[in-house]
Amino acid sequence: MSLVAHSPPLRDLNGRQINWIGAGYLLVLSSLPGQTIFIAQFNSALRENFSLSNGEFGLLYTAATLISSICLIWAGGLVDRIAPRTLGLICITALALVAVLMSRVNSILALGIALFGLRFFGQGMMSHIAMTAMARWFNRFRGRALAFAQMGFPTGEAILPYVLTLAIIAYGWRQVWLAAAVFLIVVLAPVIAFLLNDPPDGKRALARGIINPDAQNCSAPTGSKWNRSAILRDPIFYLIILGVMGPAAIGTLFIFHQAHLSQIKGWDIGVFTAFFPALSLSVVVFAIISGLLVDRLGAWRLLPFALIPQGFGTLALGLFDPVWTIPVFFVSFGITGGIMSPVAGALWAEIYGTAHLGKIRALATSAMVLASAVGPGLAGVLIDLKFDLDRQAFFYAAYCFVVSGAYFVFLKKFKARAEIMAYEQTTAQGLPLVLP
Repeated sequence: MSLVAHSPPLRDLNGRQINWIGAGYLLVLSSLPGQTIFIAQFNSALRENFSLSNGEFGLLYTAATLISSICLIWAGGLVDRIAPRTLGLICITALALVAVLMSRVNSILALGIALFGLRFFGQGMMSHIAMTAMARWFNRFRGRALAFAQMGFPTGEAILPYVLTLAIIAYGWRQVWLAAAVFLIVVLAPVIAFLLNDPPDGKRALARGIINPDAQNCSAPTGSKWNRSAILRDPIFYLIILGVMGPAAIGTLFIFHQAHLSQIKGWDIGVFTAFFPALSLSVVVFAIISGLLVDRLGAWRLLPFALIPQGFGTLALGLFDPVWTIPVFFVSFGITGGIMSPVAGALWAEIYGTAHLGKIRALATSAMVLASAVGPGLAGVLIDLKFDLDRQAFFYAAYCFVVSGAYFVFLKKFKARAEIMAYEQTTAQGLPLVLP
């Protein structure tokens, strides 16, 4: 028995669907001022301005991100009640205002508040809105829609480190934050509003009786029993969360402490940041491949493989010092990021259905944000204790391999859950399950 329907070619997408995917891409791109890869470029300037050590700044960043993850548990559920267009525009406006605040911070308290706003509205809500909408609006194209939407991340990863470094040198870090705020409001927000003007679950479509163009997308939400309390009692949820948290924590801590990593390895920081396009390219390539495989095989089948490349890349950081280690690190992390994004985005719908998808993804995104909070903070404290990143790397590699092994052990459990949800969806549609 196959758990997924026939995967149609991309040419079957119509104009409305392409607009939705484009909006998902721009929502993800808009989240970048709240992502570590953006904020990390200001690490040295902020620590110097406020006289903070690696550990102190890491703990402040951790605290801001931790509070953000707690707030996201509640706020993430708003995606189930408020249209993505409305909620997205609210969050992008708030993110722009926080960027203005960031340009004017003059105390550690103000810095902490600004970091919280960046992490909550940027890393948390913007990406959460995008991924939830893609998972809910698409079925046969779900994996590829998620893959294309998340291309906003590698777009920023390829361009921002180098551009931000030059801009900070030329104009100062405060002016760069002001420029980011202007770009969000003047450029990105209007385009997102236009692309999301006619969503499949919007009032206009419902009034005209227009159904979702993804013909096998069930009009009746599935997984109605999986509300928040039921999810929190399910052991499978926590097992999956371990894989979601791993890349967030490990990837974030190495990017956040890139200056320290370059110093102990004897690398020029400019050489390190010059390899960011390798990360972006590998994310793009493997996101496209993974998105296609999700649509054909199901996300649950790919999950056990996702963390393995990052495990080897982290191990390489611990073992080797030559400059060639940098592209190995970036490519391996990019492979995991490329695989994990469409897999994690689609997996929740495959295992738990779409009825409470916003709340489920809010829990998952909150866990991811929490992991990205703990990673830099813990690593920074260990660095202050003279336990450098190259020694920490062995423990992070072990985490990746152990979690991957657990996924292989529980693969039959994932299959059973996916079968139940596939049966519920096809029964509601009056369609038979697709046989091999």
